[in-house]
Amino acid sequence: MKITRILPKFLAKTYQEEDLRRVSYKLQYHKEMVRVLEKLAIENQTELQRLEKLK
Repeated sequence: MKITRILPKFLAKTYQEEDLRRVSYKLQYHKEMVRVLEKLAIENQTELQRLEKLK
């Protein structure tokens, strides 16, 4: 459903801009979380390999 059916055009535009801003921040947050988790996974894999060599 188009937001302009409910709100006047200028309010719909403002709403869409704010929604886009919020979605962009969420995307940035989740990209950073992926980066951190990938780094953690690599560190854990490296540590596991090191421990297996010590056996």
